[in-house]
Amino acid sequence: MIRFIVILNLFLLFIPGISMIFTGCATKRPVTSDRIKAEMAAIIRNIATDRTVMNSLREKRVGKTGFYYVLGADARVVFHPRQALIGTSFSKTWFVSQLLTRKTGCLTYTLGNRTHFLFFSPINDSEILCLSIVSEDIPQPVECEAAWVR
Repeated sequence: MIRFIVILNLFLLFIPGISMIFTGCATKRPVTSDRIKAEMAAIIRNIATDRTVMNSLREKRVGKTGFYYVLGADARVVFHPRQALIGTSFSKTWFVSQLLTRKTGCLTYTLGNRTHFLFFSPINDSEILCLSIVSEDIPQPVECEAAWVR
């Protein structure tokens, strides 16, 4: 039975739209910034070939708190696990101008008494994949730039 599950899991890794690297809750391996970046690159490749892959991100978590969303170049939410936010403009959100200008990288900010990391990378010329995660989910130092506060 275990052999069947391992073979099935290996098979699923090579199906377009499913060939993502699983982190956090999906495996016992710790969440690291390198693993996040590798996973984001795999997700972007999959979205480039099949846009419906975005829907599979709805339930995906990285660690306990990390989640993915997609912003358009106009700062509107293209995809978010909370469907009510899709189409909403984040243009007035204080960190979005940095994100849209840089298009790739990592920002850190404090909200309440928790530090958050925001990893982001372009999907194409008009969309950016973002991962928001609380710092406690990443056990090692992360090289992120502090977000500007307006």
